[in-house]
Amino acid sequence: MVLAATRPHEVSWPELAEFAASTPALVCAAARNLGDRKAITEGGTTLTWSRVGQLADSTATSLTTNGVRPGDVVSVQLPNWWETVVIALAVWRLGAVLNPVTPIYRGSELRVIFEMAQPSLVICPGEFGDTDYLSMTKQALAGAGSAAAVVAIDRGTTNVVPHGPVPPSGLPEVSELSVDDVSLLMFTSGTTGRPKGVLHSHRTLLYETWSIADRFTLQQPHVFMPSPLTHITGLLYGILLPILAEGSVVLQDRWNSTVAVDLIEDYGCTFCVGATPFLAGLVQEYRKRGHGSHLDSFVCGGADVPPDVISDSEAVMGTIAVRAYGLTELPTLTCGHPADSVIRRSGDDGALIGSSEARLVDAESGVGDLEARGPELFLGYLDPADNEQAFTPDGWFRTGDLAATEGNHIRIAGRRKDVIARGGENISPLEIELLLRNLSGVGDVAVVGVPDVVLGERACAMIVPDGQPPTLSEIRAFIDEHELARQKAPEHLLLCESLPRTASGKVQKFLLRDIAAQRLSAGEGESR
Repeated sequence: MVLAATRPHEVSWPELAEFAASTPALVCAAARNLGDRKAITEGGTTLTWSRVGQLADSTATSLTTNGVRPGDVVSVQLPNWWETVVIALAVWRLGAVLNPVTPIYRGSELRVIFEMAQPSLVICPGEFGDTDYLSMTKQALAGAGSAAAVVAIDRGTTNVVPHGPVPPSGLPEVSELSVDDVSLLMFTSGTTGRPKGVLHSHRTLLYETWSIADRFTLQQPHVFMPSPLTHITGLLYGILLPILAEGSVVLQDRWNSTVAVDLIEDYGCTFCVGATPFLAGLVQEYRKRGHGSHLDSFVCGGADVPPDVISDSEAVMGTIAVRAYGLTELPTLTCGHPADSVIRRSGDDGALIGSSEARLVDAESGVGDLEARGPELFLGYLDPADNEQAFTPDGWFRTGDLAATEGNHIRIAGRRKDVIARGGENISPLEIELLLRNLSGVGDVAVVGVPDVVLGERACAMIVPDGQPPTLSEIRAFIDEHELARQKAPEHLLLCESLPRTASGKVQKFLLRDIAAQRLSAGEGESR
């Protein structure tokens, strides 16, 4: 299956014209110009740029011996290994389409992705953690009715991907690779259920990456990347940013704040983009150690960002943290500026990037449905039918988020589908969650609506305790103390060991709503 844009840009964005070289062409230039400078560090392995270029070419050749041809989809479900970077670059070197799949996905999720993506090859670990990925992948492919080949990565061999006889056609010339061909098929991370296949080109991805490098004036940055390379954040800033900014990347394959700080300090990492749990974990670990961080900047997004995480980053770590907002479809619509005050950086989700545009629809009390467009906007969904509801008749993308604006700054107020309709009043779970994070005994929290025969919905607080958890009456008193309407106080309380999150750190509210309804109907938790 050769993929093509299902919804090309309707607006001519002049910024895109500057990005005329494909990612493989940039890798070749990096290998030539940067030579023996460090490119990737992961585990006990460090690769130079010349070595990365060699491995990308040889691995691309290996892909051809496994039946992959230009335009084919290659699904890659790997942790943050150096091989993951090389394979991504090899897929693009061949002119094929990369389909990254987060390692947290299991059989049923893989089956849906394989049915939709129709890959010609799937690359996975043999085993990782306590999971037999090879068996799981084969079963999912069989369930999807796919005859795709599977390659399991063996980290003990010299070849990244095993190969057979080389086809006589060889690899296409780098100059022949189009910057506008679809290069990425990435499925939405699943906060609402059914995933959608997002299509991007080299040009949209490279522009987006450059826009962040430009905002932070990055030159030869040492990037720390704990976010999955198979997520849009990890792919953009763990793979593409070091290429564009002539820097390097240090990868962490399993999150651990103690190990993360060691990596940052040992390798002098200066820049990171990641979700709230990563930044919060770093702040906590540096506070324990009592010294500042080598990190100059941290771009925080992908999940709700409490203001104190931004201010604590500067106070504890000496790191300028900013909030950012984007989606797989439009990776960074807004981003804070490092020169902004900490009050500004912690108070909203930043300013529009470049010539991107945003507007509010059906705004009430200054909050409305956020619609956007810009140079990095994706090229449509894999299933063209998904475009119909996603775009307005005049070409704006419906983000599904509620927001308020102040000039070119945006503050996200929550998801439209997350609004709790209680007795005719709309309640924002985000507002309650941000407040409850400051309540003693709350380690993590999500607020969801559960069905109610009288009021339509009531709010349920699902709390991961940190010490002695609060009671429902204590939560109500806390709401009163902060002078919020009593209708906003949760009327159900459930304690949890953890909250289900996507690879980007977003809480999967659609799962929590079902879990809450089931547990409450079974008589669990506290209600009033």
